Amino acid sequence: MGLRDRVFQWLNRGSTDLDPDEFVEFAVVLVGAGPLLVARLQAAGIDAMGDDTFNVGTQVLSDYSVRVRRRDLEAAAHVFDG
Repeated sequence: MGLRDRVFQWLNRGSTDLDPDEFVEFAVVLVGAGPLLVARLQAAGIDAMGDDTFNVGTQVLSDYSVRVRRRDLEAAAHVFDG
């Protein structure tokens, strides 16, 4: 199996292959709000983390990528909206 086939297989994997413990990007917010959102999620019992993210449009580290475990996406959305 070549690299192209492996990438194609990875991109087309079914929902049964998704790891519920895998960290996935939940939100991209302004860098000043990112640590506050991570703290809110953690206070709600959600395992969350984040990092500064380079914004292609502004050419600076102005965004913050917040990641949560795949199984916590719905709970994180309730914290984010509430």
